[in-house]
Amino acid sequence: MFRKNNNRRAQIWVETVIYTLIGLSVIAIILTMALPQIEKAKDKAIIEQTVTALNVLDKKISEVEQAPGNSRVVEFSISMGSLNIDADNNLIKYTLEDTKLELSEIGENITQGNIVLRTEKMPARFKITLTMKYPNLDITNKNGDETRTLQAGTTPYKIVIENKETSSTTADTNIEFSII
Repeated sequence: MFRKNNNRRAQIWVETVIYTLIGLSVIAIILTMALPQIEKAKDKAIIEQTVTALNVLDKKISEVEQAPGNSRVVEFSISMGSLNIDADNNLIKYTLEDTKLELSEIGENITQGNIVLRTEKMPARFKITLTMKYPNLDITNKNGDETRTLQAGTTPYKIVIENKETSSTTADTNIEFSII
């Protein structure tokens, strides 16, 4: 009788361990299927927020362009990716690398207002770029004609956009960016 009771206890423990392993396996399978979709949704939300922020930045640039000496301050948050203010090419470019999100057809440009969206294939994932070109402006950074890169961070950047007066009436409007 004592042996029968021990066998029964052992059987209960074995069943408990087997059910626990089955449960953990099911959870692991669900997580491996759900996490990539969660990452894609998160990256899409970041792109949508960045498009909104770039539209605000574009609006402020248009306002500053209207009169010499005009300036505006824009708070710009970057949770992932980087923002380049390229003074040499007169453009502003946001880049999100190493994402699983294929936002558009690879290699095709999609235009939304002044923003050009492009998805490129990386070795394992994708790279998404949002570009705003200003062919009629002369964009400069506080330190001269160079590319200024703003990296992701928890604190929003304060970007000062200022219309610098030019002596010539035919020259492009000079818009200077500085970060405070």
